[in-house]
Amino acid sequence: MRTEMIAYCRGRGYRGAVLSVVCVLFMSLTPASAVDLTRYPQLSEMVDTLTSQHALNRDQILGWLANAKINKKVLAAMKRPSERLPWHRYRKLFVTEKSIDGGVGFLEKHSATLKRAYDDYGVSPEIIVAIIGIESRYGRNRGKLRVLDSLTTLALEYPRRSRFFSAELQHFLVLAGEAALDPMVARGSYAGAMGIPQFMPSSYRQYAVDFDDDGRRDLISNVNDAIGSVANYLKIHGWQTGEPVVDRLSGAQPVSVTERVTRGLKADVPVSVLLDSGVLLSLSQPPERKIGIIELDAAAGKEYRVGYHNFFVITRYNHSHSYAMSVFELAEQVARRSRGS
Repeated sequence: MRTEMIAYCRGRGYRGAVLSVVCVLFMSLTPASAVDLTRYPQLSEMVDTLTSQHALNRDQILGWLANAKINKKVLAAMKRPSERLPWHRYRKLFVTEKSIDGGVGFLEKHSATLKRAYDDYGVSPEIIVAIIGIESRYGRNRGKLRVLDSLTTLALEYPRRSRFFSAELQHFLVLAGEAALDPMVARGSYAGAMGIPQFMPSSYRQYAVDFDDDGRRDLISNVNDAIGSVANYLKIHGWQTGEPVVDRLSGAQPVSVTERVTRGLKADVPVSVLLDSGVLLSLSQPPERKIGIIELDAAAGKEYRVGYHNFFVITRYNHSHSYAMSVFELAEQVARRSRGS
């Protein structure tokens, strides 16, 4: 999903209007070269798979791939993900007055659809709003790079994750074959995420829903489908209705807490560890229940918070504690401001 380009440009020192101009130039001046199909035998294997398993037209697929371009700027951007930023810098990218105001407006404008998503999937409206806000600025910034070029570049020239991006390229071409999108036109992030919720092609195929019953699953321009699809994604990945997301821990923490910091993407610390250390949670939890101890690099030093099950569900959308915490904080602020508190 998409948070990468903003951080890249800001990491280079650009701000305000200059940021926008530089980012546009970044995209438009990208050095790219057409793919030579004879250099990449794996593409032939991919075409065979797509024609035999998905009944796609071979000539059409070959035509699409022949139009793909290797984009070196995509490879450079992969080395600068925003998730590597310390928390206090990462947060400033996404939890801002503008994003909070935008979230309140989005919440009000699409309140009926968000309520229906809550009724159908049990996901809090503010969480859906925050994810869409972080991913695409509420649909305003869906990415400028051609998805075909990004995925082809990463599948062929990014060995560390070539298997993953090759699979995503296949999913993208299947979507194109199903007429869900035009591969010559579709734009997205440098990692190949698309549309209002910035779904990768595999997620698009697996979790997108037709939430307004118009016969199409359109995440590129249909806000209703985007809202329903984000809710469906979180529900399928285990979202628990009404359960908490994060607890803040104030003050210095005992060594037994700081030494049990959660590094992975699932809750792994029994609540009893906190209770035995004298740490109180805002909500009573069974001692045997597992939570995550989240360590954040704040401007003044380390901060510690508790991540509940739903926190780690959010990390399935983007595998980053900073991302999930930004979603939580933006959702929290949007909810407060919408209530006038």
